[in-house]
Amino acid sequence: METISIKTNSREYDVLVGENLIGPDNFRDADDKEVLLVADNGIPSNVIEKIETILKERSSKFHSLRMLATEEKKSFSSLQEIHDSLMEMGYSRECILYAMGGGIICDMTGFAAATYQRGVDFILIPSTLLSQVDASVGGKTAINHKKGKNMIGAFHQPKKVITDISFLESLQPRQLTDGLSEIIKHAIILDEEFFVWLEENINELLLKDSSLYEYAISKSIQLKESVVSRDETEKGVRKWLNFGHTFGHAIEMYGNFEEFSHGEAVALGMLMATNLSLELSELNIEEAKRIKELIKNVLNIKLLSSKFDSEVLHEMMSSDKKKTGDVLNFVTVKAIGMADIKKDVDLNVILSSIKL
Repeated sequence: METISIKTNSREYDVLVGENLIGPDNFRDADDKEVLLVADNGIPSNVIEKIETILKERSSKFHSLRMLATEEKKSFSSLQEIHDSLMEMGYSRECILYAMGGGIICDMTGFAAATYQRGVDFILIPSTLLSQVDASVGGKTAINHKKGKNMIGAFHQPKKVITDISFLESLQPRQLTDGLSEIIKHAIILDEEFFVWLEENINELLLKDSSLYEYAISKSIQLKESVVSRDETEKGVRKWLNFGHTFGHAIEMYGNFEEFSHGEAVALGMLMATNLSLELSELNIEEAKRIKELIKNVLNIKLLSSKFDSEVLHEMMSSDKKKTGDVLNFVTVKAIGMADIKKDVDLNVILSSIKL
């Protein structure tokens, strides 16, 4: 097991990374506490029941809430369901929430913790590769609005993160794509050496070689921490982590949040952001080719044959929360491992980048 220390202005906490971490020793934070477990009901019941048993034995008061984890459910009504459970149980400000699931459950539970009695502790048990390297680190919590994804939320850091790579054994290919896309993103914008390692090991990662995943996950978390520790609330360099997201969130909306998963949309968005980097003469052709080849390794043929109306997609970008006033911000790359931010990009350049 590896322990990674996350340091931000508001809190320091540990991320535990390893296999078979779901055991009593890693749940001591629940001792004599009022505990609410929010779990993705798509996780096998025996796994949820194992954690429920541990938390019941350690806590002074316990309640479990199983929720459907879809983008449509990442809403005010689901947030209220969590708040209702806390209120009905009579939980105080000393309570602690545990979130077990992917990014949707982690985001919603974190936001519930941020807003219940002006802020209580929460601990994350991310169950997908994407949530292990993204939602679990950095303190972004949110729900969706009908006009945009993650539009209502808060920065609220967890007390601890338990990243058990044993969850990866049951992941579907699509979920693996989601997480690998995020890992690749961190390498593209922050670390050329890690990018080369991914080029050399991508086939084994696609085959779920567990001996490689502890390193890949830990390295990805460390890279994200190196940014979050410098810019907790996304005023500067943390914006680099949005590489592919300006296009990607619009792609999710284009597909009515059903056709493309978040990771798939961001992966396609990274291809477009790489095109944009080329169009702006920031990135050389050879490195652009390497970036696109690595991304395409984790995407299936159906996704790579997707077609988009460039003007419609651009219109959907207008609701992006990362814009400044009416100006869209695009994260580009000057070279592998070197991110940049471009504002007020010419419309024709944007439109010509919307291709795979």
